[in-house]
Formats: sequence, C-alpha cells, structure tokens
Amino acid sequence: MNAYKVFETLNARGVRLSATDLLKNYLFSVLHKKGRHDHEIQSLENRWESMVGRLGSESFPDFLRIHWNSRKSFVRQTELFKTIRTIVNSPEHVFKLLTEMEQDMDTFLGLTHPENSNWPQKQKYYSETLRMFSVKQPLPLLIASYRILSPNDFENLLRVCVIISFRYNVIGNMHTGEQERTYNVIANKVAHNEIKTIREIINALASIYPNDTAFKASFMDKSIRTTQTRNKRIVRYILCELEKRESQNPIDSESDLLTIEHILPENPQTGWDMFEDNEIEDMVYRLGNMTLLQPGQNKDLGNCDYAQKRILYQSSNYAITIKLAQENAEWNAARIANRQKWMANQATKIWRIDQRS
Repeated sequence: MNAYKVFETLNARGVRLSATDLLKNYLFSVLHKKGRHDHEIQSLENRWESMVGRLGSESFPDFLRIHWNSRKSFVRQTELFKTIRTIVNSPEHVFKLLTEMEQDMDTFLGLTHPENSNWPQKQKYYSETLRMFSVKQPLPLLIASYRILSPNDFENLLRVCVIISFRYNVIGNMHTGEQERTYNVIANKVAHNEIKTIREIINALASIYPNDTAFKASFMDKSIRTTQTRNKRIVRYILCELEKRESQNPIDSESDLLTIEHILPENPQTGWDMFEDNEIEDMVYRLGNMTLLQPGQNKDLGNCDYAQKRILYQSSNYAITIKLAQENAEWNAARIANRQKWMANQATKIWRIDQRS
C-alpha cells in the first residue's frame, strides 16, 4: 500500500484532512501509480503550491467546485471529490485539470477579491456588489463567460447578474437550488460552445429573473434589520441607488459622508404614540422607514419626534430625504407603506434588464 493510499485510509478512519490536501494526495497518487517521472511530480507540486498560495487553503475548495461547475455538470461540494476521482484518472487528466484551474484562477480571484484585481472599475464595482450580497450562484457562469466574452460584454453580464441577484436573492429571498442549477446549465452551454453571445446568455437567464410584478410585491413588504453589518451595507446600497435616480448625482454607498436614518427610531421614546408597541418592531426596519442623512445630523436627531426630524430633513443634502419631508407632514404605518410603494416602483426601474427578447 503506497503513501497515498494510506493517506486516504487515514481520512476514512476519522483523521481530519482538508479537502485541499485530500485532492492533492489523490492527484499525486494518479501520477505515482502510473510511474511518472520525478520532474512531472515536481511540476505538479510546484503548480499546486502556487495555486494554493494565491487562493488560500480555505478558499481552495470553493474555487475548485466553482471551476468544475463552470465546465462540467452540476456537482455539490459533498460529491465533488468522488466525482473528480471518477473522471480524473490518468496523468493526462491530472495535468488538464491543473491547466484549466490555472486558466480560471485569476477570474475567480477577480470576482471574489475585486479590490486586488486589475479589472476595470465597473467590473470591480459589480463584483464587489455580488460579494456584498453574499451571492455565489452566478460565479460558474461568470467564469465560463469570461473565457469567451469581450470585456464590455463581460461587464454587461456582471451587471445582469447583480440585477438578478438583487431581485431573486436579496429582495425575493427565493430558493437558490433551482437558481444554482440554472446558472450551471448555462455555464455548460457556454463551455461547450452551444451559447456564444451575451444576448443568448441573458435570454437563457430569463427563468431566474423575477418579473416586475413579483419583484415589486416583494420589495413593498421588505424589512432588513440594520443591526447586522452586511444588512447595513445592503440598505446603504439600496438608498444610494434610489438617491442616484432621484438626484441624478453620483453617490458612493461606502462614503463616510452618509448614514442610515431610521425615521421611526430603533428605540423610540416620546412623540411616537401613533405607533402601537407591537407595530414598532415590524415597522422600524421596513425600507420605507429608512433614508439618508449626514452623520452629524443623524446624531443630533437621536430619538426626536417626527416634527423635529422633518425640519432637519428639509435641509438635507439628499434628494430622497428632502422628498420625504415635503410629502409627509406626519409619520405613521400608512406613510411608511406608501413611501415603500414609491421605492418599489423606483427599484423596478433601477434593477431592470431591458430588451431580453
């Protein structure tokens, strides 16, 4: 029994081995069994260590699965190693796998760590947005498409994936199993040259693009608890996109010059009797109850009543906040619902894929 077989046996007996080490061990065992030369084994060692060094051992299993699903039929993480052992069973297959992984690694890193890439600014922005959403389902398709699309078309596909992810995942909170398989099917068609253009890819994505009616209904009911850092970033992103549309001015959702203002405060004190106690928990994190303010103004307002807040809103730097003050002499559950309906109508126009025919 050679060292590689011992390694697998130990793993089967309960010794914890990382998925990365287990795969490395298997690939080396294929070369060893076929009696390959030392220089080939050294080449595998060098290339493997280079990839793991760039990716990090913790990210490697994710990369491997996403890479695999960008070229072949869908496989879950739990079945990945078994699937690879079935297909990669000769030295030629080992080096082919290695070469293809090297080809896709930069794309994966650009998508998952855009701040370190040399991609154009818009590609970085869309990649960062997908990361903020914590959405990985589009990655196999994006990696497959990067291999065939022009930079402009790839940027367009990134934008489309952001829109779909926002509608389907962030706002709709829909089941991701079917979505993941759809991305994989399209990725495979791209990999096998059955789909060749950006238009064909976008058309193929139609089944996971929630229509305006469904998206608007989900948006009108959406609450996002801003007590979590990720949720806070998403709410800032949403409010900033609404502000861009209203003011026609660029705005950076990561800027220190803005903060989220909860109109009905998170901890209301006097002056909020129009809300029943059981309404407050439901209403405070509704999107319609949130707007943008400068950090200093937000601190000054604290838990003031709406009449005092409204005066400050009227002199805000942000168009959506001025609009809120102009259109609402009072603040209650009905006003929150009405403002969120307006936001939903705007969102349907902002996060929209046109000409999908």
